[in-house]
Parts: sequence; C-alpha cells; structure tokens
Amino acid sequence: MNNRIDLRGMAASQSIPIVLENISKSDLDPITTVTDSLDQALKIKEIARQRGIDAYLEEIGGDYFIHLNQPVLQERGKSVSPNTSVVVITGSTLGRGEPALGKTLMKSYFYHLKHCTNCPRTIIFLNSGVALAADDSEILSDLRILSEKGVEIISSETCLDYYGLKSRLAIGRTAGMKEIIEKMHRGENTLVL
Repeated sequence: MNNRIDLRGMAASQSIPIVLENISKSDLDPITTVTDSLDQALKIKEIARQRGIDAYLEEIGGDYFIHLNQPVLQERGKSVSPNTSVVVITGSTLGRGEPALGKTLMKSYFYHLKHCTNCPRTIIFLNSGVALAADDSEILSDLRILSEKGVEIISSETCLDYYGLKSRLAIGRTAGMKEIIEKMHRGENTLVL
C-alpha cells in the first residue's frame, strides 16, 4: 500500500512533523509526498536519507513528488547505516598537472562514482568546480544519476555569482558558506578534490 501525503501550501514547520510521523508509522509501506516547494522537497529527501530510506524526487506540473521506500535491509531487521561522506570538488579538473588530463580524470571520477553502491551523502562544488553543475557540463548526466540515487548536490552561491553561472545551474541547489561548512563538518569523511 502506498500512502500519499499532500503538503502543498504548507510551511516546512507544518509539513516536516507530518512526514516524520508518517515515516515512523509507515511499517515499511512506501510513502509519496507532494509539495509545491522545491526547498521543502529537498528537505524531505534529506530527512529520509538520514533515516536510511530510499528517496526519489520528481517534478510534475510544478509539483514535487518525493517517493519514499524503506530499504529491503530494514525489512529483514538489519540496521542500515547510510553513507555520511562528503565530497568537495574545488575545481573543474582533477589534480594539478596537465589541464586536459585533469578534465579526463574528473569525467572518469564521476562516471565511476555513479556506479558505486555506497555513494557519498553530499557533493559540494566550490570555486571553479561550480562549472561542473552548470547546464553545459560534460558530467551533468552522471550528476543526475547520483542525484536520483539520493546524493545531495550543492554549489556555492558565492562561486556561482563570481563565475556568472548562477542562472545556468542545472543540478542541485545553492548554499552559502555557513551551510557548506556545517555539511563538511557533519560528514563522517570529507574528501576534498
């Protein structure tokens, strides 16, 4: 049975407790939440991921549907330990050598990362790395797959402004430095590339 929770028109302060209550009493049944706020949808997705629940976000006609499914491991009574790693990308190339090689290495990194079973919780783009989340990025399809797997993708608002890319952000959301620092410090492991 799939439970549906309609949160359209509700403030986050009202909707989040409703989602938490339904998650706790869902008894492994899938839940679909509907909201008209992307920020709210992303918060719900993050809450689910923190609890080891698979979450898939889709937009239909201006509304955001978040499909929540309890993992199979929980059905068997095993504990689920979601990955809390954070990957910070500080440039559009990987390494400090030849730029063409660095670009190839970065594409290879994300190609292989999307196939990992234990993906990081968050990927943060800083400095010239924000270009990798722009509409003309060569790794955009890989980032979309990672996002669908529940990886949170964040780009620095200051860096997007500096490089004139804010209007071209194609995946994830923006964040200020305070939130970026909090994400980095909350991560079990933080890998800076």
